[in-house]
Order: sequence, then structure tokens, then C-alpha cells
Amino acid sequence: MPSRKLLVALLLAGALLTACNSHDESFFISKQWQGWSLRLETRPHPVQAGHNEFLLHVVSPDRHLPRGMIVQYRMTPGDEWIQAMPDGLSDIFRRALTVKDPAHAKLYVHLKYRNAEGDVVFDLSARGAGS
Repeated sequence: MPSRKLLVALLLAGALLTACNSHDESFFISKQWQGWSLRLETRPHPVQAGHNEFLLHVVSPDRHLPRGMIVQYRMTPGDEWIQAMPDGLSDIFRRALTVKDPAHAKLYVHLKYRNAEGDVVFDLSARGAGS
């Protein structure tokens, strides 16, 4: 019979794993590009003035990883593109950028994959309103 401490530890670990895997879909801003599903997550949520981390989850219709995809971010149309870094062998591209005006913030995303290239704009200001 397992000890009481071991049983409590296992129950706590299970509860923590469940909490980590439960995603509130309102936490993401979703878009589509070339058949790919794009879900943007920000840290903090909603965005605040100062440095914020942007994580773009890129999921293909056939669920394969976006190997070879290049993702770049910028906060205004006049800014230079800054390449987002792939998060290991996953479908996440992350980068921290400075948000100056959270009430009117937009994240511009440039995507390149094989012969396709294009831009997607995420309105970050709507996130504070619960969308």
C-alpha cells in the first residue's frame, strides 16, 4: 500500500498537469493563413505597456510541424521585421517585443513557408475587452 505522502504527491501532480493542459480558448486570438490555423498567445494577458512575449501556435490542417517556416513580428508597419524563434520541435514561434500603447496595439506577423509568403495582423487591443 503506498504511503500517504506518496498518494498526496501523486494527486497534487495530477491536478497540476490538468491545470496546465486546460486552455481557455478566449486566451488566444485566432486567424487563418494558407490553410494554417494561427493562434496568438500573449504574456502577460492582456498585453501591457512594456515588454510582452508573443507566442504564435501554427497548426497545419494535416497536423504536421511547420518545419522550414519563417515567422517575423513587428508592432507598427514602419518597424523592422524581427524574426520569431521556433520553440524547439513544436508549432510555437516566440518573441518578446515592446508594446507602447496597449489600447491600440496590433501585432504584424509575416510568414514564409515554401513558396507562400504573406502578412497577418492581430488586433491586441480587443483582448482587453474580453475577445
